[in-house]
Amino acid sequence: MRYGTGTALAAALLLGALPASAESDPDLSARHVAAAEAAAGEDLAHVLGHCKKIGKSFTIPHDKGHEMLERLVGKGDLRTTAIFDNLIFLGTSWVTAWAIPTSDGIILIDALNNEDEAKRFIEGGLRDIGLDPADIKKIVVSHAHGDHYGGAVYLQEKYGAEIIMSETDWQELEKDELQFDDPLWGRPPERDVSIVDGDTVTLGDTTLTLLETPGHTPGTVSTIVDVTDDGEAHKAIIWGGNGLNFGPNAAQFVQMIDSQRRLAAMAGEEGFDVFLSNHKTLDATYTKLDAMEAGAEGNPFVIGADQVERAFTAMSHCVAAQLASFDPVAVPAD
Repeated sequence: MRYGTGTALAAALLLGALPASAESDPDLSARHVAAAEAAAGEDLAHVLGHCKKIGKSFTIPHDKGHEMLERLVGKGDLRTTAIFDNLIFLGTSWVTAWAIPTSDGIILIDALNNEDEAKRFIEGGLRDIGLDPADIKKIVVSHAHGDHYGGAVYLQEKYGAEIIMSETDWQELEKDELQFDDPLWGRPPERDVSIVDGDTVTLGDTTLTLLETPGHTPGTVSTIVDVTDDGEAHKAIIWGGNGLNFGPNAAQFVQMIDSQRRLAAMAGEEGFDVFLSNHKTLDATYTKLDAMEAGAEGNPFVIGADQVERAFTAMSHCVAAQLASFDPVAVPAD
């Protein structure tokens, strides 16, 4: 396997870069932005990132890419927190991992950037709240980017944990050259457990449902987790990837829109009342953790199925607005 320099990462992975417009429909973009803002309202404004700077290229010189990662990797300003009885935030200031303790060990959702972060924020975080990282049995990797798989090999080699990813994204990691790479990331794992849309992962008393939600990568996985808050049942959806980091690929934009529309519909059908992400800005983890620390009444992560549906609806309109800026014909009808 060949590895790229990681310099292309800066404009794409970090800032959600989009291509410059070849042809566009500003009116169509504006209609989708308006629809996104209406769906989001004031309470979900944090999901509207892709509605900003429609059609503008966020080009960053290649020599700045690694420098940007150096400013992000290894920085932690949020402490480990059990946001539910059985769901623990283990994130950094940029990227999030989630731990799910079960009756037979721990399932991780993502593994951060590298071995150092896995040691500090995953192992250290689990110990901080009284759990043993040796109990990590399974690692679900949301998609084939190093900020999510980077610590997985270290944890697998130390604890024997299974690494689970979609068949589609295993194939992405097996290509001759990775889409993105950087020496600050741990090496990609070797193929382990492969899943397809709708498969489940069970450990002890806990079963997760894994959905393929392509767009960010061809095989991005979003995870359904049944959680409890002081014994009260809730259903969380962990959105697997949101960046538009793949250039002017209309088909992949359409995949993202379709995935978001699918989850918007499922929110009501399945009763998703918790919306989570693997980067803390999209789901406002930072403000919700602050609210928990301040003694908020009720759990701020429980937002209700209507709000989860609106979040995915708003995000889908933002992606459609961006697509209309370079290939309006490809924008799927509402």
